[in-house]
Amino acid sequence: MEQNDTPRPRLKQAPRVGFVNSITSGALLCGLLSILFSASGNFYMGALLVLGAMILDGIDGTMARLLKAETAFGAEFDTFVDITAFGIAPAMLVYFYLFHDFGAPGQIHTIGALLGMAIVLSGAVRLARFKVVDEDHGMSGYTGMPITVNALCLTGIILLIEAWKKGFGLDYPLPAWLTLQDGGWLSWIMYANCIICLFLQVSPFKYPKPTNTPIGQFIGVLAFLGLFLGPKTAVISCCYLVPLTLFYIYVAPFWYALKRAVQARRQAA
Repeated sequence: MEQNDTPRPRLKQAPRVGFVNSITSGALLCGLLSILFSASGNFYMGALLVLGAMILDGIDGTMARLLKAETAFGAEFDTFVDITAFGIAPAMLVYFYLFHDFGAPGQIHTIGALLGMAIVLSGAVRLARFKVVDEDHGMSGYTGMPITVNALCLTGIILLIEAWKKGFGLDYPLPAWLTLQDGGWLSWIMYANCIICLFLQVSPFKYPKPTNTPIGQFIGVLAFLGLFLGPKTAVISCCYLVPLTLFYIYVAPFWYALKRAVQARRQAA
């Protein structure tokens, strides 16, 4: 039987471990609440709660390292949070937003259900591979696109549209084709993006670890905080986060491969 290298908590660590696990629990509950709001048709809150779970998921790991409260239980608990908040919740949000007809109770959209199941399955495979393949747990990069990136992409686009409706919709209403719910060409781009991201999650492509420069972290924190200050600031934040996420999804693997090739040539010289 394999041994888990993550230490078990000692008695004096219990308060710190409990504090960290309470943050993880908050992220899990955000994911569950997101599903409920999406099912009720409140897509703004459904998307916002996924991003809230993302913030808490980042905080719990940071606090665990700072407080020296890393445990085997916490590592496993975090996996359940990831599949719920960043796999199932975005899948439900996409399904109810793009496919579900709230005027036809009891009916399930076949294509929408298949896409939702594919999002969950791809996320689950990604998390399993992260534990098995990424032995350094992403410290030097990732094999396949991280599940959090997929969640940020899907929910960020929906939140941008819904926040615009709430913040600017009365004065500047969106054209029908921008709502993603009329079957227009933008909807097909959204479908294609979903499918591509599913394959990228389980692909062998290498993704770099996001830059942890102080300026980048500061801007990222401000952008995430802006999501919760109101619909208008959420629009501004999404206008920063969504393009940055799309750039990471489609450009970062090529940039990372080029960087590694250059490093290999320098070492060989």
